[in-house]
Amino acid sequence: MPPGDWSKAIQVEVIFYTSCAFLLTVFLVSMVLALRGNQAAKYFLWVWAALMILALPLMNRANMISHIAAGLMLVFFLYVLYITVRYGMERVDVSHEETRRVLAESNRRIDEERRTLARRLHDEVNPQLLLTRNVLKQLEPLVAGNGRAAELLGNASGMLNDAYAEMRDIIKNTRIEVIDSIGFTAALESLVAHYTNISEKPAITLEHDLPKRPAMPEASAISAYKIIREAIFNAIKHSKAAQVRVSIHHNKALDTYKVEITDDGVGMKATARNGEHAGIGLIDMRERVRVLGGALKIQAADPANQKRPGTKLSFSFSGQLS
Repeated sequence: MPPGDWSKAIQVEVIFYTSCAFLLTVFLVSMVLALRGNQAAKYFLWVWAALMILALPLMNRANMISHIAAGLMLVFFLYVLYITVRYGMERVDVSHEETRRVLAESNRRIDEERRTLARRLHDEVNPQLLLTRNVLKQLEPLVAGNGRAAELLGNASGMLNDAYAEMRDIIKNTRIEVIDSIGFTAALESLVAHYTNISEKPAITLEHDLPKRPAMPEASAISAYKIIREAIFNAIKHSKAAQVRVSIHHNKALDTYKVEITDDGVGMKATARNGEHAGIGLIDMRERVRVLGGALKIQAADPANQKRPGTKLSFSFSGQLS
C-alpha cells in the first residue's frame, strides 16, 4: 500500500474510533439521565433509535463516518441546546416560586404584626385614653371659676377626643381579628360602610347570600377580606367611578365562593390587567388569590363603552383550606 493511502487509512480509522467513542459516551450519558427520570434524555434516545433504524440499510464504515456520525452529533447539539434552555426556564420557575413564597411569608408576618398592633391599641392604649378623658371630666368642676384653665381643659379634652377617634380609625383599618369578633359577613358590611362614610363617590353596594359567620378557614377569610378591601380602595382611588358593586356568593354544593368587584369607571390599562407594570396592590391581590387556590381575573365590565369600560375583578376560592 502506498504511503499516502496508508496515511489516509490511519486517518479514517482514527476518525471512525473517535466517532464511535464520542457516540458511545453520549449514549451512556443519555441512558444514565433517562434512568434518573430525565424526560428530555428519554426523548433523545428515542430519536437516536429512530435515526439508527432509518440508517441501517445504508450502514457501512465510509458513509457512517461522513453521514451518520455527523447527523447524530447534530442531534446531540440540539439536545444540549434544549437542555440548556429548559434548565434556564426551570431556574426562572424556581426563582418565581421562591419570590411567591417570600411574598406569602411577608404577607403572613405583616398580618401578624397588624394583629399585634391592633390588639395593643385596643387593649392597652384605648383604656388609657378613656381613663384620661374621665380624669379630665373630673377636673371640669374644679376649674369652672377660672376661664383660662377651663379653656385649656376644653382644648385638651377636644384633642383627646380627636386622638381617640383617630385611634379607632387606625384599629378599623388595621384590625384583622374583627372577622373573629363579628364574623366575615359583618366585617364586609362594616368595610363597605366605612368606605361609604369616608368617600361620597363612588356609591358602594354589597350583595351576598352569606350567613353571618360562613364556615370558612380563618386564613381564607382574612385573605378574601384583604383582597376585597384593596379592590374597593383601588376603585375609589383610580377608577373615577360613580358606582362600585361588590358581590360574593356561596355555592353550597361545591362549597366555593365567587367574588366580583365591578365599577363603571375609566377602566384599567391592558398592561396592568396582564400583570406587566402592575402596582404592589395588584401584585399582592394576585398572590393572595393564588394562595387561596384560584386565579385573579381582571376584565372590562362594559367593553362596548370605549370611554368608560369599567373594571370587573373576580376570583373564586374553596371553603376548605387548600
